[in-house]
Amino acid sequence: MKLRKTPTGVHPDLLHPAYKSTPERAPRQPLIALDQGAAELSGPRFDRTLLYPHHDDLTKQIGGEPLGERIIVTGKVLDENGDPVPNTLVELWQCNAAGRYHHDKDNHEAPLDPNFRGYGRVMTDGAGHYRFTTIKPGAYPWRNHPNAWRPAHIHFSVFGRSMLQRLIT
Repeated sequence: MKLRKTPTGVHPDLLHPAYKSTPERAPRQPLIALDQGAAELSGPRFDRTLLYPHHDDLTKQIGGEPLGERIIVTGKVLDENGDPVPNTLVELWQCNAAGRYHHDKDNHEAPLDPNFRGYGRVMTDGAGHYRFTTIKPGAYPWRNHPNAWRPAHIHFSVFGRSMLQRLIT
């Protein structure tokens, strides 16, 4: 498969010095597109045995009603040539409506919601579509600079045609 080149100006610069953490994370060299080898084309694939009850509905995973506004998140996974990627794993994680993650390292003062874990996964359908029901995440403080807050956002992990192809947002 030949990779399509992204036209100049389509994406923002990867290095934005005013954003404190990007100088440490941004690539210092141009990205290199590699042709897929045997490992990528024949490696293990995910199937629906990885899914659990209410994997696609984060508001029903624990039993009680989580706090927050319900939202539906949908999308379509496409490869670099714009073709749909069917039957691929999409994972989602986020903080609760108060802006706190269900994670030991999150010691922010916001309350934990006992009815919301903030994690789900689905497989795309034959046309590459996915759908989650969740709650609108809250903003939370971040130590980038004084009074810095990360806006409400959701993280995604999207696999390609095998477990060796993964994009994390």
